Amino acid sequence: MMNSFENQVRTDSFTKVYASKKNIVKACDNIDFVAQKGLITGILGPNGAGKSTLIKALCGLHYATSGSVHVCGKSDCAEIRLMTGYVPETPILDKALSVKETLYQEALLHGMEKCEISEAVKRTAQLLALEEVLSKKVSTLSKGFAQRTSLAKALVFHPKLLIMDEFSGGLDPAQIISVRNVIKSISKSCITVLSTHHIEEAVSLCDYMYIIHNGHVAMKGTSEEILSCTGKNNMEEAFLCLTKE
Repeated sequence: MMNSFENQVRTDSFTKVYASKKNIVKACDNIDFVAQKGLITGILGPNGAGKSTLIKALCGLHYATSGSVHVCGKSDCAEIRLMTGYVPETPILDKALSVKETLYQEALLHGMEKCEISEAVKRTAQLLALEEVLSKKVSTLSKGFAQRTSLAKALVFHPKLLIMDEFSGGLDPAQIISVRNVIKSISKSCITVLSTHHIEEAVSLCDYMYIIHNGHVAMKGTSEEILSCTGKNNMEEAFLCLTKE
């Protein structure tokens, strides 16, 4: 496991408070989180647990109310966004563009040289088996191709951090297996974080997991460590034990 800040994402006492005229909500409360290059780190939790708030901070989409967020040694949100590839649950794609144009534009926005982009687009399309749809408009894509295009968009510029939020929506079983293999391969060269509430997916992919509940880390560790600490026979039982009200 690497200790260099350049190969690490971390939060220290990360707290995020949302305030309105009617109430104050502490979505995340003093969360310490670490993800390392070479490992797939999972964030698990029920709806409303604080996963999305933590993910947004790791993506540089908002600042902490208190505490800190560092991605590869950087804490400025603009710098974090430039080095982060984000795959949302529902693809955010311009339907007027082709798949090739989508990837080219994303690479350009992240500062890649034009002479490098064509090769990067070709390589990423091959990685995710998108060659047959490169010239097609996003509006014509099936759910599976749209989700794979969303992942390709996050990868084309060689991100230092890859964050996936419920990435497998729209993929059929064969595509899920294929994409999981891609993610395992990618994790060797970038920091990889997966947010999910699908326990089987987390067990299949993640080397280390954080279970979030009510804005706190309920438990962290490998699946074996979590099972040992909870005394449960499987991760589904452990998850329910840790997140029950």
